[in-house]
Amino acid sequence: MRTYKATLYLRSASATPWQADTLFGHLCWSLVRRKGAEFLTEIWLDEYRVRKPPVLISDGFPSGWLPRPRIGTQEDRGALPLKAGRIREYRAIKDHLKARWLTLDEFTRARKAEFVLPLVQPDEATRTVSKNQISRLTNTTGDAGGGLYDLMELCLQAVDVYWRIADGYEELVRDFLIDLQKTGYGKRKSVGYGEIESFAFEQFDGFVDVPEANGFVTLSRFVPAVSDPRDGFWATAVKYGKLGEEGAVSGQPFKRPLVQLVLGSCFYDAPVRGWYGRLVTDVSVDSDVVQYGYAFPVPLRLPERTKGID
Repeated sequence: MRTYKATLYLRSASATPWQADTLFGHLCWSLVRRKGAEFLTEIWLDEYRVRKPPVLISDGFPSGWLPRPRIGTQEDRGALPLKAGRIREYRAIKDHLKARWLTLDEFTRARKAEFVLPLVQPDEATRTVSKNQISRLTNTTGDAGGGLYDLMELCLQAVDVYWRIADGYEELVRDFLIDLQKTGYGKRKSVGYGEIESFAFEQFDGFVDVPEANGFVTLSRFVPAVSDPRDGFWATAVKYGKLGEEGAVSGQPFKRPLVQLVLGSCFYDAPVRGWYGRLVTDVSVDSDVVQYGYAFPVPLRLPERTKGID
């Protein structure tokens, strides 16, 4: 499999976070329209069910940035006095843990187990705006309070999405990006959210080999399989998903809550496999509905394991 990077240049804010499972859902709808439902269910998804995914997708990141691996890092104290060294180390690590994003160079250094203290971060992308609901009968808000509600917007000029693609599937992904540019991304795209002005799609060789790699960092949320490693540095989040496109107007559009490991989570495993995670079933009252739960693993060197941990 080869690694590619798609940079999506946006025309508007999006109302949905750029996450791999949502992108995969858009990809599946694109395949239904281009190749038919039979191709999706009997060919495409079968590859994921047997854990031989032809395409892996990362979450979307502010262009030029990558997530910080969720590991604590020790800085060399050098010749500093013990107390001064501890104070300096504490402050540096505190700042390090606050930083969410790294440049590619910083990300590479972090993968080599170097101490990285990011000096710059991208501008905050989220904002909350007030909206109101207009009655179709009266053409007014109607309520005494104006029908106000808050909506979170994600405001980015461009988003990077990484792909790991098996030979022969490159055009399938390129066709999907063309479709995504036409339809937009995420919820409320019918009123202008998630509009994509243009995109670039090219092979990416920036994830260089790391000597003595003993684990991986994931660039996407994922749901581990039973056989996946458990020892590492990780955090979880609960996804409250919803069916897209025609499924969004069905009688039961909401999916069941799903616990996921967040991007930046790291696990020990050597050698690092090509993929981890699984296709999740039983997420909806419709038994045919599945959820993408694969990691996008990038090898790195983790600290030596604590004694007694398998």
